[in-house]
Amino acid sequence: MTPSQSLSYVQTPLRHVCRGLRSSLGRASPHFGSDDRGASAVLGTVLAFGLVISLLAMVQVSAVPAWNQQAEFEHLTDAEADFAALDESVALAADGRTSRATVAGSVTYPTRAFFVSPTPGVGTLKMTDEQVASIDNAVATGETGTYWDGSAKSFDAQSFHYEPSYNTLNQPTLAHEGFAQYTAYANGNETNEVGATQRLVDGTTISLVLLEGEMNTGSADPSTISVTPVSAGTDYITVTDDGTPITISVPTQLSEETWQNLLADEPNVQSLTYTEGGDYNTLTVELRPGRTYDLHISRVGINTAGSDQEPAYMVDVEGANEVVPAGANQRVVVEVRDEQNNPVSNAKVTADDDDGRVFVRGDGPGTTSTVTDSNGRATFVYRAQDSLDGVVSDEFDISVENSSGTEVDRMTFEVQVRENGVADPVRGLVANVYDPGYVYAESADGSRRQINDTGTGGDVVYDAGSDRLVVPPSVSTITADESVTLRGEGVSLHTDVITYDTDGDITVEANSGSFDAVGVSLTAGKNGDITVSADETVDLTGASVNQLGKGDVSITAGGDITLDSAGMTAVEPGEELSVESTGGFVSARNADLSSNGDVVILGETGVDLAGAGISSVKDNDDVVVESATGGINLNGVVMLADGDIDIDAETNVYVVGANIASSKGSADVVITADTGMVSGREPAISAKGDITITAATRISIPDASLDADGDLNISAPEEEY
Repeated sequence: MTPSQSLSYVQTPLRHVCRGLRSSLGRASPHFGSDDRGASAVLGTVLAFGLVISLLAMVQVSAVPAWNQQAEFEHLTDAEADFAALDESVALAADGRTSRATVAGSVTYPTRAFFVSPTPGVGTLKMTDEQVASIDNAVATGETGTYWDGSAKSFDAQSFHYEPSYNTLNQPTLAHEGFAQYTAYANGNETNEVGATQRLVDGTTISLVLLEGEMNTGSADPSTISVTPVSAGTDYITVTDDGTPITISVPTQLSEETWQNLLADEPNVQSLTYTEGGDYNTLTVELRPGRTYDLHISRVGINTAGSDQEPAYMVDVEGANEVVPAGANQRVVVEVRDEQNNPVSNAKVTADDDDGRVFVRGDGPGTTSTVTDSNGRATFVYRAQDSLDGVVSDEFDISVENSSGTEVDRMTFEVQVRENGVADPVRGLVANVYDPGYVYAESADGSRRQINDTGTGGDVVYDAGSDRLVVPPSVSTITADESVTLRGEGVSLHTDVITYDTDGDITVEANSGSFDAVGVSLTAGKNGDITVSADETVDLTGASVNQLGKGDVSITAGGDITLDSAGMTAVEPGEELSVESTGGFVSARNADLSSNGDVVILGETGVDLAGAGISSVKDNDDVVVESATGGINLNGVVMLADGDIDIDAETNVYVVGANIASSKGSADVVITADTGMVSGREPAISAKGDITITAATRISIPDASLDADGDLNISAPEEEY
């Protein structure tokens, strides 16, 4: 059409239509004749209708998808909130509490008049195939260490996935791997991840949560699923490395980059290794060595009660190494645990005792098998023999079977049976010590001869010469107005020794042999010294060694010295309490060593003062603990001094929960690990002077309380405090 063409010409086709309509109507009624007044109204209606259709089409193509995308986004927001609630339910189940969680179904698009909305999709809920997680090089303290011995431990692990069905958004997958959760979006050949969190490593806490289940279903409606503890508990076990760093390997679909970001601020993560696989990749976390970690492993069932957990090992709860009076009963309790370190119920436990002295509590003699209760525990009774001569060692075994009847663990319980009440000290660890009613010498060939007191004046002297001296339990307490001397090529003492007068020394000379005096009491009054020497070992477990006047206490051995649960005291100011092993180890766990003079503890190959109380609280006297070739364990120790405290180990110094204080003047606390580290959570160390902690490799004392009136000096290549 050209600009000169008339409008009537442009409308010619329409005019033809109107002309035909008029012609047909005109034949029916002459009134219509050539009247075309309605043509513009019809034209307007047609144009308006076309415009509406066009608008509807534009809205359907452009706006409706945007509205649908908004509905999908809101649905995804709800789904992610549901997954956050699911994560809380998993945490509850890991601690042993059952809960339920709701996961959104598929998105529902609103019904819109004149527009077409997609039909609701189907949200897919599924558990993935089993993969393998593992922990290697972890060694536990205490009896748990018989199972957690540094060898690799493997566990089955699954993940829970929710996949909504969307039409406009990139298809997301909401994933929970037990130890991590996140939302992943497929974007071509790449995957974008948002909202990722992890609980695998948190400071010195390791939490490995393992999921299991068989779910694989689709639903348009929201789904409520149960989250059930399959193997759970609130107890953590303490582990450290076996010389090689602890590693934790887990199957994951979370990317290496995201894991790097999640663990970037964890101070105890030494390195990450990421190995790509088919459906799953493997993340291996290597922890910093030389530190202690709290390990908690749990198994959580997703919409399933889960599989029965098999026994893996046992621990002693009560009854081991007890002292039982003749004819008395002793309760014996074991706890059966699975591979996740959690209690196992209904496990068969059997006592094995040839003499029939062990039986199930509540069932009476003759019944030796039972099953564990809901706490994984089984209780037995040990009945000691009615009469005996001296001290008798006895032992029995308790074993546990798996569901196939195969024995998986066995423990041996040792007890000491003796006459008299439990308040009396145990007179040695020698089973059925020969007791003729007098002091005797025992030669290497087993022959014996009586030894008489050869002391003069107020002294008491028992000398076995080249044989071992034995003072049996039936010998009454050895008392002297002046000194007591026990001498031989080894001394075995099973009764108490007391001196009363001035300069009333107590001297034990075991020479080339050992000195055993478990549970005895050595008490020197007034100005007497207490001196013990042996070329081999000294065992004063549970003994009481007290200098009540002006005198020193000195324990010296070429081999190990054992003072566990012993009490040693030097009362007068200026008098020294010293313990020295020139070629062995000093163990004084839970002992109480106190002096109003210096306290000196020297162990060539190491010193263990875990749980002990060490004090030197008079006249600015010092506490010195040293090991020339080994380490020093001060976990749980309480160490107080008016003077300086000097702790020096060749290798490592452990101070978990230690309380170390130098409280007067300008006294210092000095802790040195010459070639190793100083390690331990929550120690409390204070000094009126300086605090100096030095280590060759690292100092790791998180949550420490360090209070120095002088300078605080921390020096190591790696420091955490």
